[in-house]
Amino acid sequence: MKTIALPALLAAALSCTFIPLSPAAQAAPTFVADLDITSFDGTELDANLFIPETPAPAGGYPTVLFTNSWVLDKHQYLLQAKALAENGYLVMSYSTRGFGASGGLVDVAGDNTITDARVLIDWLEDHYPVGKLGMAGISYGAGVSLITAAQDPRVDAVAALSGWSDVIEGLYPGNTVNLVWGTILTTTAFNLDPEVDTIWANLRATENIQGVKEFAAPRSALSYVPELNSNGTAVLMSNNFADYLFKPNSMTRLYSLLDGPKKLLLNPGTHAVTETLGGNNGHIWATTFRWFDHYLKGDANGIDSEPKVDMTVRISNEIEQFDDFPVTDTTTRYHLHPRLSYFNNASMKTSPYNGWGWSNDFHGGADTKAGTGIPVISDALEGFGIPVYTNMTGINGYYAIEYNSPVHWSTFKIRGTPTLEMWIKPSKPEVQLQVHLYDTGPLGLGRLITHAPLTLHDAAVGQAQKVSLELFTTSYDVPPGHVVTLAIDTQGAIYQKPADTNYEIEVPYRSSRQSVLTIPHL
Repeated sequence: MKTIALPALLAAALSCTFIPLSPAAQAAPTFVADLDITSFDGTELDANLFIPETPAPAGGYPTVLFTNSWVLDKHQYLLQAKALAENGYLVMSYSTRGFGASGGLVDVAGDNTITDARVLIDWLEDHYPVGKLGMAGISYGAGVSLITAAQDPRVDAVAALSGWSDVIEGLYPGNTVNLVWGTILTTTAFNLDPEVDTIWANLRATENIQGVKEFAAPRSALSYVPELNSNGTAVLMSNNFADYLFKPNSMTRLYSLLDGPKKLLLNPGTHAVTETLGGNNGHIWATTFRWFDHYLKGDANGIDSEPKVDMTVRISNEIEQFDDFPVTDTTTRYHLHPRLSYFNNASMKTSPYNGWGWSNDFHGGADTKAGTGIPVISDALEGFGIPVYTNMTGINGYYAIEYNSPVHWSTFKIRGTPTLEMWIKPSKPEVQLQVHLYDTGPLGLGRLITHAPLTLHDAAVGQAQKVSLELFTTSYDVPPGHVVTLAIDTQGAIYQKPADTNYEIEVPYRSSRQSVLTIPHL
């Protein structure tokens, strides 16, 4: 186990790129700053190229194609590209269509964008001796890299950093509109395909959701698992616990379905910031370089025999390694027990509820102190070991309900994806649950461990029904003397709330209707 400090300067996160640990330089590469490459439909793609000064190996140059993040361009990876080129790689970076100086419209990893990437591979092979080839990118570049690799067996390895494997899970988690991140995406791309605006409008209005799913499926790597497995692509994935755009859950799901070489990095911090600033003191980029050195250059550096999962503990920023994901089979099942009034907390116990029939209720109409902090900013600060704090005693019991676990007298090491199965009786067909898990100290100060939203759009009014959800994957140590608190309210700063928030959610307690929170831990 190793302790690694996260880097500083959050304000520059989206405009600079961390300098990775550079491989031993062989010779200064040649840099071609501007390349205009014509794609299949006449669209001009803007690219640059690093060419090693050393002769190509017998099998051709190991080659990397870098794909930009959303709104960024071909300059994003200059430092990484140069470092790879100094180590014998042929490296191209380009601006995907609609971004930078490239023409065309942004189609969100649609057919045109994926075909562009394949055209660039053709161009590289036509002009240089290309050996094994890898693709890499952060955020948008990660998704484009995964989908291209699935559709083109010439891609031998991928490094998908802060990527996605399921568009729906990103923009509509738990059937809840991801308002903040969706708005950021749709308002920052100036050359957006009009179809994307229509999809976002339909999602916000809860209209033609089937059409949204049909748009999302070919843009989601989960749709291409058989192709990735058939191609034998070596896939490295890195995602962040407080990434509320591309949560780690869908990437852990993709990881579990891959049969070929694979590695998963799970880190504190928010979307793209951890990778952009060189998260974990360069661990992400150093691992990416080693991944390519082994699967593109053939270096016997041991990465193929190391544990497949690197999980960094939130706040302490200690890296732990595990053989696979899930990292543990040990769980604690907490059964929810009732509270006496709005002024009391309910409880969670390892024993089922066997008392009289009882019920609690809480209401929509207002947000509470339970939440994820300031959107984007609080999430990013978490990567620096600064968690979201909440005064748990100040959560209004009329608008929320809290369940406290027994005191943990030794460190409770949560590792993985907590789940909740809960019986509710809603008063309206559309209701929303914002589910939070906190580490609460003796003085009532809570630190956010994880959360997840759930929106019911067609609930059976006045009828008891069981709902289920996954909270976002996490790694967190609850200190001795603290309790775990499950806090549930009906609004969150990141998410779009129902149009009608005047509703009540009743929680029934019966021996035949057990509500259970399951927490994986070491």
